[in-house]
Amino acid sequence: MRRRGFALLAVLWTLTAVTVLTAAALAGARLGSFTTRNRILLTRAAWAREACVEILLARWASPPDPLSAMRKGGTTRLDSVDLGRGTWCSATLEDPSAKLNLNLADRPALITVLQAVMRHSAAVDSLADALLDWRDPDAVPRPLGDESSGNRNGPFADVGELRYVRGFTDSRVARLAPFMTTRGTGVINVNAAPQAVLGALPGITEETVRLLIMQRGTGPLRDADALAESLSPSARASLLASYPEFVRATVFAPPQLVGFVTGGVRGTPITARVTLTTVPFPGRLAVIRRETE
Repeated sequence: MRRRGFALLAVLWTLTAVTVLTAAALAGARLGSFTTRNRILLTRAAWAREACVEILLARWASPPDPLSAMRKGGTTRLDSVDLGRGTWCSATLEDPSAKLNLNLADRPALITVLQAVMRHSAAVDSLADALLDWRDPDAVPRPLGDESSGNRNGPFADVGELRYVRGFTDSRVARLAPFMTTRGTGVINVNAAPQAVLGALPGITEETVRLLIMQRGTGPLRDADALAESLSPSARASLLASYPEFVRATVFAPPQLVGFVTGGVRGTPITARVTLTTVPFPGRLAVIRRETE
């Protein structure tokens, strides 16, 4: 009887082990199948993304003047394109010089944009100091700033990082996002920047801002001299008093454009993205940097 008991126990243990091994093998096979499927979907999404890159570059090269739409808002969009067989892509082309550069703007420029967006909030000085303390390399706090242990003490990676700075709530960051960037060279395109950003330029009066906004309905200004000629004597005097600073801080056409391109497969959450930094030339965009996700 004892031998039969041991034999039965051995059989039961053997069956249990076989069951566990079989389940593990099935789970591994299932995982391998999912992995293979996801790799195929990701490859298809990447192909869709590359197709959208080519469409974006081709549309830029086609008439009419591609900059005309961007002057009204600094952005042009390629809505979701059906590429067939369940794949799609979309793209956004932005002019970073239509926004204030978070990493390069000085305190007066930051204060001006914060006041315009925050509607003259009493916390603007505190927000500006906390922002500057976050990005500067030292650990010495400004009078209204913050040098906590979590500070980057370096340039912002993107505008979304503002939410980690003291005083910048998610709602405030969302309101500031259309006016700030971490890309580009730091100069402001006066033919595309919104009113809040134009106000941060040296020598700019309210009259000058109004003229720049109204001018977009008729065509771009070609340079600072053409702008000065269009102003009243008082507004022209203000501009000429800060003329060297104004010229260094501005451009009248975008020196760079940034493209955000996404490709995907319908019915799945899998997407492939790329960010392109480009330089616009007549009839084409030259890609100078590619960041693939």
